[in-house]
Order: sequence, then C-alpha cells, then structure tokens
Amino acid sequence: MLRTRVLTAVSVLIILVGAALWAPAFAFDVLLLAIMAVALYEWLGLVGLRPWRAAAIAAALTLVGMASLLFFPAIMLAADGQGAALLPLYLLVTLMWVVAVPLALSRGHSIGGPSRLGPIAAFVFCFVTWCALLQADGIGKSFLLSVLLLVWVADTAAYFAGRAFGRRKLAPSISPGKTWEGVFGALAGNLFLAAMAIQLGSGQPDALGPNVFGLIGEQVGRVFLFLFVILMTLVSVVGDLYESLLKRLRGVKDSSGLLPGHGGVLDRIDALMAVFPVTMAVVSLLELGRGGPG
Repeated sequence: MLRTRVLTAVSVLIILVGAALWAPAFAFDVLLLAIMAVALYEWLGLVGLRPWRAAAIAAALTLVGMASLLFFPAIMLAADGQGAALLPLYLLVTLMWVVAVPLALSRGHSIGGPSRLGPIAAFVFCFVTWCALLQADGIGKSFLLSVLLLVWVADTAAYFAGRAFGRRKLAPSISPGKTWEGVFGALAGNLFLAAMAIQLGSGQPDALGPNVFGLIGEQVGRVFLFLFVILMTLVSVVGDLYESLLKRLRGVKDSSGLLPGHGGVLDRIDALMAVFPVTMAVVSLLELGRGGPG
C-alpha cells in the first residue's frame, strides 16, 4: 500500500510539475481545468448527485472554462497574472471559506445540504479555484509552485506533528485523526518555510518570476507576510476538514478511487482549493492598492 501511494504521488508530481514548467501555457490551463472538472464530479458525488448529473455539471464547468479562456477578457487577463477584475469572485469564495464553511463544520452539515445550493456551491468553488490557479501561473511558475509548497508543507508538517505529539482532537466527529498539535505543526512548518524563503531569496532575481513570499513581503512587509502565512495555513486546515465532512456525511472513505493509494483528485486538492482563491484575493487587493497589475 505504501509503495503504491509513493509511486502514485511521484508520478502525479512529475506530470504536474513537468506540465507547469514546459507545457504551452494554453495546454497547462486546459489541464488545470480538466483537474477541476474531475474534482467537481467527485464533489457532486459526495453531495448525493447521481453520476450522470455530476458528469453533466462537470462537463458544463469544462465548457464554461474553455469559453471564458477564449472569449472572456477578465479570465484572459487572469491567465496573464492580472486578476483584479476577478476580485469580487475571489472575495465571495474567501467569505465562504472563512465564514460559511467553518459555520457548516460547527453544525456538521455541508453548505446547502441536499438542496440545489450544494451543487451550485461546489461549481462556484471549483470554477473560482481554476481562475485562481490561472492567475497564479500567470504571475510566474515560482509563484504557483510556492503556493503549492505552502499547502504541501502544511499537510506534511501536520501529519508528522500529529503522529509525534497528537493528543487533543481537532474535530473528532469529522476527522478523528486530526489534532490541534498537527495544526500547530503546520503553522510552525509554514512559518519556517516563509523565513527560509525570505532569507534565501533576498536580493536574488528569479527567472521563473516572483514567489508568493517575496511578492507579498516586498509589498507590505514581513509582519504582514507572516500573518498571511498563518491565515493560509488555517484556511488549508478548513479546506481539508470540509472535504472530510463531505465524506463522513456520505459514508465513504475517499472521494473516488482514481488515484491508487490516495483516493480521488478531491482528496489531494481539498486544501489547495481553499488556499488558492484566498491567496489570489490578497494578491489582487495588493494589485489594486498599487494602482495596476504586477
């Protein structure tokens, strides 16, 4: 099982990082859209939609995304790293992640429950996450990879801290394995990552563009950067917990069996789906604050 899990993780990482670095921009944007369509299909299954309905809505996301990428100026600008026009969408999803989702977690039910609001919310989450990924990639490969690194370090540090020190359960009715010690480990890991990024990247130009630590730190200072890192770490925990809630309500262990040893696509990107829109809301606000795109 461990061997399968490692092989799957390495294979997916090679494909995604390779595509991010060397694939044509449009092809990579379409690959990201396809990933979000699969995640949406799995999400809709978790809220109780029949497979054919879930597939139809996922196909609609693909069509809307392709049309937007080809004809909608705001999406085209986001693909070039200029996301100020999408700020209302980012702020909407940010409010959902920092207000609506924690409220849903506290009450033990998903947003919208079995009503139509549940699938609508899933569609909005996935579409806006795709927009955020487009903009992150448009800013630069280093920026995209640095935000991914924030998510990965949080997840890894939480796992090992929880295993080593975990005593107090974070949300036992939702995800019995998660602990407060894991959350503190994630915070410590990402704060250390930010400190190392500042130290190593100070004064050194990056051919792949700015990373998230340098971009935010240079514009608003290191104190705000560390506050941003704390916020993103907590948002990643919320994203992870919310998908765990969806699975618990549905009575399943994984969102699907697509990735051997890992479950489904949604199982791998749940925290990412929370972190990227909130990150791009912050970056887009900074973009507006300095009077134009970066």
